[in-house]
Amino acid sequence: MIEPTRQTLLVVDDEEGPRQSLRMVFRNDYQVHTAESGERALEFIRANPVHAAIVDIRMAGISGIEVLRQIKAHSPQTEVIMLTAYETLETARQAIRFGACDYLSKPFDLPTIRDAVSRAIRLRNISDNIASTFDRFRQLTDELQDANLREEMARTASEIYAGVLHDINNPLSVITGVVEMLEIQMTRSASLSGQSLEEARNKIAVINKQIGTCSAIITRYLKLIRTPNQIETQSTSVNLVLSDLVSLLKAHPAAKSSKLIVTQLERDLMACINCTELIQILLNLTVNAFQSTVGPQTVEIKATAHEKPVDTAALASNKDSVLLNESTFLNRSPLVSITVSDQGKGIDENVLHRVFEPYFTTKGSQGGTGLGLSIVARLVKNCRGLVHLQTRPGAGTAITLFIPANVPGVF
Repeated sequence: MIEPTRQTLLVVDDEEGPRQSLRMVFRNDYQVHTAESGERALEFIRANPVHAAIVDIRMAGISGIEVLRQIKAHSPQTEVIMLTAYETLETARQAIRFGACDYLSKPFDLPTIRDAVSRAIRLRNISDNIASTFDRFRQLTDELQDANLREEMARTASEIYAGVLHDINNPLSVITGVVEMLEIQMTRSASLSGQSLEEARNKIAVINKQIGTCSAIITRYLKLIRTPNQIETQSTSVNLVLSDLVSLLKAHPAAKSSKLIVTQLERDLMACINCTELIQILLNLTVNAFQSTVGPQTVEIKATAHEKPVDTAALASNKDSVLLNESTFLNRSPLVSITVSDQGKGIDENVLHRVFEPYFTTKGSQGGTGLGLSIVARLVKNCRGLVHLQTRPGAGTAITLFIPANVPGVF
């Protein structure tokens, strides 16, 4: 059996010289195996995982093109580089049609073959990452379905299930957008290299991060079912979350054609809140802000450090504002505030004091669930924070979160 610690490269050539030369070239980088015929190569691949293969086109017995076809039929994720000393347009077309990632003419120099193998391995890694990501997503879906079978959910099943669906909608929207962009990019290019490869890797990183967010959300709700009165205390870098928020919103459908301005803290603070919960709060608020008007607009997010307690009396609720969680607010320094403001139509004073109620929505036919702000209010209350909403009809809305914080490195 092959060693599991290194990726496997298979060299297929009926000439001893080229086989051994390529073995020597790559022996320090990969677990290299050789096969003197197409038949032996296919036997090896059926018994072992192979990450990439170098296959000579003209061989006695099964041709290299047929070996390529059978490799792809058995192991589509294996990347294959075709070699030939008798290049023809027809063999090139066949190689591309059957899924070869590269097509090199003999003789070739070492930099060329090294680059080809390196590119093949990178493509294989991208393929593995995509497969792993969607496997994790399916697993999360199964976990959510299992959670719905728990008897403990009977009393609050409707609220919890709706909350889960609402919370994972934002990361799933990002996943959908990134996958669509990745599919377009891969459709337009037969192979990825250079800047295109780096862009694809960045998109896969975004997908992985969003899968992790979905996992954390599901875990949070499962804990809510098991221990509804238990509140975890964690610390989160405010500037890191704001940077992540910018990256996520680049692929979010709600942000298209609008502008996002984010002002981070001059000196970072650790907000006393779970990282996933803070990113979900800010995603809910920012997506709501983008959806506050049908046309393009500018949404601004600004973080501010406070070295003194907040004057809550100056923020008291009135006809243009709402103040939540004042009785549970841990009003001691340091504090961090994060304000999300839009240029929308504002909120009518007749409904202003209902916007944080579960299932209440002002979006009407646009499909709002009325859960976003109620989830924000609950999560901020859990971390002993404060929520202040201020609005002016025709001039937009600003929602400010005040969250207890720590200086990085100080506990």
